Amino acid sequence: MALAAFLLAAFLLAAAPVGAQRAVSVNGPTDNPLIDGIPAFTIVGSGFTAADMPLRFTLQVSTNVTFATGLLSDTTMLGTGTSQTIAPRRVFPEKSLVFWRGVVTTAAGLQVNSAITGPRNTAAWLTLLSPNNPNGSTVTSKRPTFTWHSARIDASAGRWQYELRVIDAHLQTVLVGRLDDTVYTSVRDLEGNTSYRWTLMAWTLAGDTTHAQSAATFVVLDPAMPPATILFQNFPNPFPNERVNATCIWFDLRDASPVELQVLDLRGNLVRSMIPGPSFPSATNFPAGRYGRASEGSNSGCDPRLSWDGTDDAGRRVPTGVYLIRMRAGGVESFRKALYKGR
Repeated sequence: MALAAFLLAAFLLAAAPVGAQRAVSVNGPTDNPLIDGIPAFTIVGSGFTAADMPLRFTLQVSTNVTFATGLLSDTTMLGTGTSQTIAPRRVFPEKSLVFWRGVVTTAAGLQVNSAITGPRNTAAWLTLLSPNNPNGSTVTSKRPTFTWHSARIDASAGRWQYELRVIDAHLQTVLVGRLDDTVYTSVRDLEGNTSYRWTLMAWTLAGDTTHAQSAATFVVLDPAMPPATILFQNFPNPFPNERVNATCIWFDLRDASPVELQVLDLRGNLVRSMIPGPSFPSATNFPAGRYGRASEGSNSGCDPRLSWDGTDDAGRRVPTGVYLIRMRAGGVESFRKALYKGR
């Protein structure tokens, strides 16, 4: 009787499944946050025998450690060996926590799970690079180049596709480009000294999409079009000197605007009206541009119509002292101090 019991126990032990010897591991990305939008994972089984073949390898990725909800990938592949590399077909959600595990199922239906890896952070899959200064950007070309970075995706999922849009201050789209590269140069001129934003949409063949917008505006600096309405400091200052008898007055207009330009004494009394004045009878209809500069070929640096020689509107020399140059244009009022040394 004891022998029969022993033989029965030995038979049962020999027939018992050896599942305890089987194990599954997953070789996946080690970075945190993840660099790849669609990383590849290799599921490795050990302790499986020929009787277990063929094996089914399943990669499960979830936003929930229980894998009951938030399942992002449940990809199954049949293998003839004991390892299989699997890349999900969908981009993981941005800036989220994910978990993953591997599951190997034998021909007889025995399921062996790997340990759970996670949580791991996913990064933003689309990052705008240039122009994208948080404090605002300037570019010197009317056909600027836009650059960005996107998360790598497995080749089996194809390539990212992009749509770039440039939007003006009136929220109107002025430029659209579609491509599969991470660099785009405008195919037409943008307007100088105008604020723009740019946005980028990216998608995969599986239909995953992401979107990014520039952190701030960018402005195209046009050498012929000033970026702001400004009155510069007159020069030379003080004046006159041994070379010149007058001081130059420069100003820029960002937009077309009426202009007033006067010289005042420190009490605010009018001394000399430059605009309107003999050279500029009207204060209206000044187009955007740069004023006061000398004409081409001159070495004075000064437009004589916008220079002050220390005389008032009647042509009389004013007393030595400090005077104010005032400009009103485009809703801006600016003052600069001018020191007249007398003659």
